Amino acid sequence: MRRECLLPNAKRSYREEVTQSKNPSAAARVFSLSYLLFTLSFFLISLTACSAAQPQPLIFGEPVWADGETSAYRVTNREGRIVGTASFQVGKLPQDGGWTLTREINDAGVTELAAIEMQPVGYRPVHSYLVRTFGGVKEVVEAEIEGALVDISLTNRRGATVYQRVQVTSDIRDERTLLLIMRALPLTQGYATRINSFLPVAGKMERVALQVRRSESVTVPAGPFDTWVVELKSNDRTTKAWVAQTAPFPVVKFIDGRSQATFELTGFE
Repeated sequence: MRRECLLPNAKRSYREEVTQSKNPSAAARVFSLSYLLFTLSFFLISLTACSAAQPQPLIFGEPVWADGETSAYRVTNREGRIVGTASFQVGKLPQDGGWTLTREINDAGVTELAAIEMQPVGYRPVHSYLVRTFGGVKEVVEAEIEGALVDISLTNRRGATVYQRVQVTSDIRDERTLLLIMRALPLTQGYATRINSFLPVAGKMERVALQVRRSESVTVPAGPFDTWVVELKSNDRTTKAWVAQTAPFPVVKFIDGRSQATFELTGFE
């Protein structure tokens, strides 16, 4: 239930108190100053409480993407220089009706190709594969997810492979799929929820707070869009995404919380 903010009444009470004190003594002035500080603190705390959205249960809707959907982006670094390209492709798995997200990023001489398979309902990951190539060498990370167990293999640039088993909650989503699957959430002004996120290359789970901050019209190389500005905040970073307000709700722009690179949509089909 949304709480009402009674800040104007708090301000009016302070004004009435000062007006009624016609001959304030030094003690009264001290009291008035203390009361002013208290009122200011109350105002700031109440303002924060009133602007904070209450997280809703994480309930995904039907897929809004189609088999073969492809999004292409240009990549700009934090200095505003174009440094690469990216593409995201969604495919349907024939064996169980699940989905696979294939993501390729070419950024400043580094190529990263990732493929994540997800369940058809809820979009939980079941398998992921990552190849990162740079300087003529490559690293490979592969993960198998079953319930609360994740088996990870990491092959470094020298060809040595290590294995790791990690225990997580059974409701994790792969971090690299969040920009896709959040499109199946009921995004609207003030909407907020929380997602347990996992990135195999890091081997750890994070709690991501997702919140729609505002509506905004933006223009990217693919054209103008009316969007929802969505923040995905974890412990040490925040990714910001601009999601189109009309179906199929593509992500037309995002700023990656790790690299601070900006991705702008150049093509969508």
